[in-house]
Amino acid sequence: MPKPNVLREAESRIVDVKSDLSRISRIRIVAYREGQLNEGAVQQFRLLEAELRNIEALVSYVRTVSPAAGRELKGHHADATARFARLRAAGDTSALQDWLKKDLAPLVNKSEQAAHLVATALRLAGGKEAKPFAWQLRTQD
Repeated sequence: MPKPNVLREAESRIVDVKSDLSRISRIRIVAYREGQLNEGAVQQFRLLEAELRNIEALVSYVRTVSPAAGRELKGHHADATARFARLRAAGDTSALQDWLKKDLAPLVNKSEQAAHLVATALRLAGGKEAKPFAWQLRTQD
């Protein structure tokens, strides 16, 4: 079982990245609403950078409990980071959107699911209730 302070640090990092995602997303939406297309595109790239940091934070959290699962996710993260660098260099926002839908979103979901599984298992193993986490995305079913 990992040390509690290591897990708290990893969870805190996830919360920080999620806050960045929310902030950048709001800035991007406002830019597009106000017709600032260049600023909106800049914020879109910043948002995807933050999403890659989110995956990295989730991978780190998973790796504290399952090095094997963490390595698998880390490999996917490295591939996504390299692809993003190529797309950013090209500056093609339509290719970026396509990549986001087809590749990045499924990786985010997989990373979130793995981190959720780890957090739930740790809580249940510690005799605690498996309620939502501070960093867990709230979605409607």
